Amino acid sequence: MNEKTSNSSLLQESNARGEKRSFEIYNEKFIKVSTNSLIDNNSYHLNLSLLAPWPVRHRDISWQWLLAVFYFSLTTLAYTTYLFYFQESSKVEKLLPFVVVFLLLSLASFLMFLYRSSNVIEFKSRYGNCVVLSLLYNNPSKKEFKDFIEEIKLRSLLASQAVKIEKNQMLEIEMNELKRLRNEGIISQHHYAAAKALSLIHISEPTRLQ
Repeated sequence: MNEKTSNSSLLQESNARGEKRSFEIYNEKFIKVSTNSLIDNNSYHLNLSLLAPWPVRHRDISWQWLLAVFYFSLTTLAYTTYLFYFQESSKVEKLLPFVVVFLLLSLASFLMFLYRSSNVIEFKSRYGNCVVLSLLYNNPSKKEFKDFIEEIKLRSLLASQAVKIEKNQMLEIEMNELKRLRNEGIISQHHYAAAKALSLIHISEPTRLQ
């Protein structure tokens, strides 16, 4: 690859997820994605011609963890109310540890609710419809986020238009890239298999993919 020239970048932070994401567009048609969290650190590169330039917003609410928040919060409130009205020292000493435990469980459930409830903008691969790029919505600010998204859309269009090869060849390149991302642990085997199956719809004579 030629000498790297940075075009623009975006840094995102999520306190709820304990995560930092950085995105750098370079050499006009590539993007580097780095993710640093408490449990994992990874980075990968993408050719922007791989992307479908029509991102979608994905907003998911983790109802299981939301119910857990309500359950532990109500239990904490019930214990606290009981101790308030029955202030016998023996009962306070016996029940106070339960109040503390349920309070901590309420906090932990709330953090897990925030972690599992995603609010992101996703870019998918052009033919396989596989999510390969995910950005936290309106982070760090609405303007910065919107400007960066628009630049990705424009550069992905320009990069795809600059590729002068047949559709079957473009499809094969995409599947090779998705295979690389699967091997690097960026996408799952399940998503790779689904993308491979969907990609066969786009060609009249399926290319043999491994």
